[in-house]
Amino acid sequence: MKKKNKGYKFEKKVSKNIASGALWFAPLDINYDNYLVECKMTDKKGYRINLNLLEKIWGKSLNLNKEPLLVIGIKRNDNENFILTCRLGVEKR
Repeated sequence: MKKKNKGYKFEKKVSKNIASGALWFAPLDINYDNYLVECKMTDKKGYRINLNLLEKIWGKSLNLNKEPLLVIGIKRNDNENFILTCRLGVEKR
């Protein structure tokens, strides 16, 4: 229960920042007019991004005709988090 609560709090915080225009982009976990945002939060030393996660985000955003974004929070200490914001795209060779 604690893990879900931590992730939910992070989603709410990201949602408020995006809605307020505090981040550089405008509107999985957070759905805006033009964007679908997947939020992940961890208090471990890192977060692994794998192809399954990227395909999930990409597929859902294409189905809704929205641009996919991934926001990852990694807890640094009790007062700070590192926030990584990624736009997803597929490059064809």
